Amino acid sequence: MPRRNRILFVDDEPSIRLTLPPILEQHGFQVEAAGSVAEAVAQIKASRFDVLISDLNVEESGDGFRVVRAMRETQPHCIALILTGHPGFETAVDALRLRVDDYVVKPVDVETLISSLRKKLKEK
Repeated sequence: MPRRNRILFVDDEPSIRLTLPPILEQHGFQVEAAGSVAEAVAQIKASRFDVLISDLNVEESGDGFRVVRAMRETQPHCIALILTGHPGFETAVDALRLRVDDYVVKPVDVETLISSLRKKLKEK
């Protein structure tokens, strides 16, 4: 059986942590969820991931970028996506600087997210 792509999903909203990971798993991904920056960083140090999907504002405004930075330092080839309910020009520019692979606005269209992930994983 082929290895399933591993996703680290970071969001401080329990409802989103309960709904999105099972949907991603139905599409063949293996998902670990984290509810804080510290939890995410610990998981990044402990396991390898193919994809990081992080909320932009986990505990504080913009700290999803701290998660992306930690992933880039430890696992530079990991695909990184930022989710946000409050898109803004400045955060989009920060995302570009950190070489974030995608900047997704909530509510997430799951089909679009899945096809984007598959495309990016194929390109790697």
